[in-house]
Amino acid sequence: MGTNDVTEASIRECLALAEATPRRLAASAAGLDHDLLSQPAAPDEWSALEILNHMRACEEVWMHSLHAMLAHENPRLHEIHPRQWIKTLSPYTSQSFATSLQVFTLRREALLMTLRALSPADWEREGRIDQKTHTVYSHMRRMVLHENTHCDQIEALLKRE
Repeated sequence: MGTNDVTEASIRECLALAEATPRRLAASAAGLDHDLLSQPAAPDEWSALEILNHMRACEEVWMHSLHAMLAHENPRLHEIHPRQWIKTLSPYTSQSFATSLQVFTLRREALLMTLRALSPADWEREGRIDQKTHTVYSHMRRMVLHENTHCDQIEALLKRE
């Protein structure tokens, strides 16, 4: 099976990863204070809070594309870079990890309601983002795999001995 093949099993896997992300983040940060969550391990690395803010920005800009694919027939979109989104539009970089996680979790619950209502044909709806064609499925898969990598990064950063 190719990485972008849309099957019931691949959709279930994508949904499971999307559902697990907020729980993984909450478990990683449980009992940790704001200072630790805001502190990078090294000067050139991101803190857990910065990683979460990056994940929020990615979710926000990528969901714009996903909703456009669902609302329009093969839309042509420009990719919005999440780091630029944080710099120019993000009001949340001053929020605590707990607040950021709460907003991320609420947005994820809303997204999951939309995704669970999709038909198999909806998952195959396409859109062109810059020069690449994506489906709803490939776009969601890209997002959840990206988030999974960042969850691993946060877990490693906050690992307790």
